[in-house]
Amino acid sequence: MKEKIIQKLNDAYNNPTKKFCFYTGQNDPKIADALGIEQWDWTPQPTAHIEPYYWNTHTVALAFGCQPKFTSESREWIEPLITKPGQVHDIAVPDLYAGRTGEILNLARKMMHDLPADTLIRLPDIQSPLGVCELMWDQSFYIALLSNPDEVIILLDKVTSFIIDYVNELKAILGQRYNPACHPQLWSDPAGYYISDDANSMVSPEMHYRLCVEYINRITAKCGPVFYHSCTFTDPYIENIKKVINKKEINWSTGTSMDPARIMKIFSGQVLLAPHLGKGIHEENGMIRLGMDFQDEVDVFKYFLDSMDD
Repeated sequence: MKEKIIQKLNDAYNNPTKKFCFYTGQNDPKIADALGIEQWDWTPQPTAHIEPYYWNTHTVALAFGCQPKFTSESREWIEPLITKPGQVHDIAVPDLYAGRTGEILNLARKMMHDLPADTLIRLPDIQSPLGVCELMWDQSFYIALLSNPDEVIILLDKVTSFIIDYVNELKAILGQRYNPACHPQLWSDPAGYYISDDANSMVSPEMHYRLCVEYINRITAKCGPVFYHSCTFTDPYIENIKKVINKKEINWSTGTSMDPARIMKIFSGQVLLAPHLGKGIHEENGMIRLGMDFQDEVDVFKYFLDSMDD
């Protein structure tokens, strides 16, 4: 059974022109028991997270020297490192094994030793280089995009170089047990990496291409095909998203993106489409705006299935 599922999933990645739908939710055994069946989803191998402490969007910013702080709910976040553009020149590309990324790399080695041999280990979240720069900079960042573009480019180059080395080091450690599909939590063979392009709607489409897409493409050229996520798939950015090279899978937020039927129409046949379905999805703004009176999550799931292209 496992080998058949793996073959079918690899076929879906490699041949997105074939109409095929599968559902995955990490194969929680409690759900299988409740349904009275042995196999309830398309997860042929268990995958462990480097979490909960390490499942964060600010890991790379911490590696570059941002200091942690904690919210009123005791969740870790960071203090910005850059308050003046000139500071960028003094920031060095950090050692991979210093700081938080070093903790993650060492934990990955430990998990390889401690976990069963058939358990994969999932790549943690990695924000786009522009997203990392935004986290490292204080509230003047978006002003600096216009007033100090040279310093922004210098920082983007440093962050991009670091992400390439970080991803490739995790690949080297995990080998065939590396699962690059961070979100949503799919099964994947070891080819590729994941990136979150969540800063796109904060800049113009022209700036998004120049400061996001070109740098993501630079990472993809060194790290393999990309599992591409953006919270915002909307008309002004669709042409840029099309220009993200070597996409293995794409994922978007239903709450802040356009009609998923349109997204599916635009990208159908080019790449595996992986929208995430969660509790209360029928009440998200993006779904409400469609005016289709979804009564529950099942209605939304049916809408996705009915919108599939031949």
